[in-house]
Amino acid sequence: MSDATHTWSMQKVDGAYADPTMWLVLIPTHSASEDTMHDLEDGVDALVDGGCTVVEDGETMDNIATSGTCFELHVGTGDDSTYTIDTDGLHGLAMYAQHVPTEFERDQHYLKDSTGADIEPAAQEGAGAHDHGHGDEEIAFDPHSWLDPLAFSAQVEVVYTALAKAFPDHADDFRANADAYKAQLADLDEGFESAFGDDGTCSKNIAAANHNAYAYITQRYGVEFVTLHGIDPEGEPSPATVAEVLERVEDDGIIAIFVEEYSAEGALDSLIAQTVSDDLPNGLEILTLHTMEMAPSDSSDDYVSLMGENLENLKTGLGC
Repeated sequence: MSDATHTWSMQKVDGAYADPTMWLVLIPTHSASEDTMHDLEDGVDALVDGGCTVVEDGETMDNIATSGTCFELHVGTGDDSTYTIDTDGLHGLAMYAQHVPTEFERDQHYLKDSTGADIEPAAQEGAGAHDHGHGDEEIAFDPHSWLDPLAFSAQVEVVYTALAKAFPDHADDFRANADAYKAQLADLDEGFESAFGDDGTCSKNIAAANHNAYAYITQRYGVEFVTLHGIDPEGEPSPATVAEVLERVEDDGIIAIFVEEYSAEGALDSLIAQTVSDDLPNGLEILTLHTMEMAPSDSSDDYVSLMGENLENLKTGLGC
């Protein structure tokens, strides 16, 4: 970073942005190298979970802390969105992005200096290239970030910041409400960690699901999902995918398959029939795993209660 300012850009590709938002962690460094990139990455999750400063199209990423700062970039309504980075006095930056930045490139490079010259990284790697948590390859394409209680806690902080700015007279009330809610989210996280963390009580961590919506649970807690569908739960799974699920049922001792609350009744009957065996005389058990893409069928339920149900169903479906 040999210039006082740089420009980060996000562009529509084929008429749409890859995502309307993206978090971007910037950590100052005097050694821009692959080793530094790996040395600093362990602190990235904490920066994201701690809350990201929202930066709208045309605004500036500034006040970058020496320990790093997380920004949440929001695209504008146009075909191109640009953001200034205040790099005055910075020798280098380690950058960690929710997406591979080139996903937002249509006809120009994502990072330029103040003269418009392209800035290329001294070292880089894509999601999943280095052992950094679980499920990184899927995260860029999975919108269900709220299924990670700590990620949702960071989103609560974003809401608090916006409300406190818009209604400063009520900032203390907003702070108290946010802290109380984040305490409930911390309890949820503790429950998931106690069950599925490194020292968790569940020895099995492989589950089957009809919908690939759980990459954030995988990343945070290490529960691996073998799924019939991708991010879009509609349509018929391919025979190869069904065969893979059946193989994993046998090889990994999977005893249940998780479906969303609104999945069509009987949609998995043919698959369940194929899993009948001496160990599973009735085939796979069907359990609910809420994605919360729609309002709950029971109006008395909320995020905390549904995530608590997810935790208990996961423990049941993994036999722990």
